[in-house]
Amino acid sequence: MERVGAALGGLAFVVLIFGGLVAVRILTRALYAAIWFAETVATFGFALLVGYIVYRILLGSSDDPRRSR
Repeated sequence: MERVGAALGGLAFVVLIFGGLVAVRILTRALYAAIWFAETVATFGFALLVGYIVYRILLGSSDDPRRSR
């Protein structure tokens, strides 16, 4: 009976270590995906901002309400 208990304890330890590694890998990849998505959204937003500024410069118009068109 002691051998069965020891075997089950060893098996539980193996599952704990392997499961921990798998959990760390899953969390790491999820964090990487979240960071990649946030970076993509930020880059797109920056490109929109620069595009809008270039558009306003090339259009030559102003948002100043005192300036008549």
